[in-house]
Amino acid sequence: MLIAAVTTIANGVFMLAKPLDWYVFVPTVVTTGPPNAHFIRDIGLAYLGSGLILLYAALDPVRHWRAAVVGGLWLALHGLLHIYEVAAGICGPATFWADAPAVIGQPALVIAAIAILRMRKRI
Repeated sequence: MLIAAVTTIANGVFMLAKPLDWYVFVPTVVTTGPPNAHFIRDIGLAYLGSGLILLYAALDPVRHWRAAVVGGLWLALHGLLHIYEVAAGICGPATFWADAPAVIGQPALVIAAIAILRMRKRI
């Protein structure tokens, strides 16, 4: 969960501080249309908020597992959107697989952490 928190915060800060640099840094983003710094910052705020909630949860996962659910919710919904876009033919599988480590990986880490806590009967 800590890895998801740190990478999510880092992505959000990058999007807020340098939206146009972030736009060209992530190669698959350029295929979605022209850059919009305001919109990139909006999404950066979602990443930052999600990451901060996950960081709070990672400090004491047994007591704050519900925060992990909340922090991971946006990440999971974002990942599901990417899955939908491939299924609907909006973007190709190559784009999906290029994005998957970050877009699917982060919520998968959160889900795995919550599942491990549950299996160990810590929550």
